[in-house]
Amino acid sequence: MKNARHSKILELIGQHSIDKQEELLAHLRRSGFEVTQATVSRDIRELGLVKVATGDGHYR
Repeated sequence: MKNARHSKILELIGQHSIDKQEELLAHLRRSGFEVTQATVSRDIRELGLVKVATGDGHYR
């Protein structure tokens, strides 16, 4: 389940401009994953994801 969730996270951040964990959480839930904020936070850390500035002054 964890590997499937990690794959989905990578897919989602590739397809969408996600700037907050809450937004990623919502996308995962809409995709059928029953996750908590703590799980998403841990997944982000395990995947080594970092927030970066975009050219328009937003973060992704």
